[in-house]
Amino acid sequence: MAVLGIVGSPRKNKRTDKLVEAALEGVRSAGMAAHKIYLVDYDIRPYCGRGGSEEAFTLGPRDLSRLCGEAEAIVLGAPVYWGDINGLTKDFMDTVQTPDSNGKPALGIAIAGGSGKGLLSGVQSIYHFFYHRQMRGIDPTPVSRFNMQEALEGLKVSGQRLAEAARNRQPFPGESREERWPEVLAHYATLDYLDDGPLEEFLMLAEQLLELSANGRGKADENEVDRARIEFDEALEALEAGHLEDAARHAVRCYQILFF
Repeated sequence: MAVLGIVGSPRKNKRTDKLVEAALEGVRSAGMAAHKIYLVDYDIRPYCGRGGSEEAFTLGPRDLSRLCGEAEAIVLGAPVYWGDINGLTKDFMDTVQTPDSNGKPALGIAIAGGSGKGLLSGVQSIYHFFYHRQMRGIDPTPVSRFNMQEALEGLKVSGQRLAEAARNRQPFPGESREERWPEVLAHYATLDYLDDGPLEEFLMLAEQLLELSANGRGKADENEVDRARIEFDEALEALEAGHLEDAARHAVRCYQILFF
């Protein structure tokens, strides 16, 4: 039994690679074999929307589809460009065949390494792929450079959970794809982050920057941190009151004060 780690970034040995490797480290620590590949090593052609899924599947390398089919579970990591996953990873998702994917455990990671914007929308794209292939996604992991260290540690635990899920695979009940949708949707309705929007994303980034500042790893001085905390608290109060426009303004101001 083996878990397949897929690095969607064209840059090897960078953040996406390290995050996928952290998850695979957790898999191996749980006593399961793991294998890592890089999408940039494969000739993945973009799907242009003609001919349906059968046409799309001809554009994905057979070796890549075979590896995904043989894997007991999948880790997929992708960088975020302009608010969503990069094109290489999207082309992979559009064209790869995933035989026997019902209930296959899957873990997704999106890393927005510059501003951090898009870490939630990016991870949502990965889990939409898992959802439509009827895999059993676990632990969506949105990452910025502000929470990178915490994410690396957390992914080791997620990798252990993925290995356990692979050993005890739970296919969704039903004889056909259509019969399985109620339970597929019920599962994905419970996962974190998948229904969050841009406001929640800015609040997450602001909170990460505040945490960095509290640990002495930020760039803001004490007065700036105090101002940012006020803005953050006001954002939460406005959100609680249902004043979404005010919450958005305060969340962005907190982020802007602390961003570096």
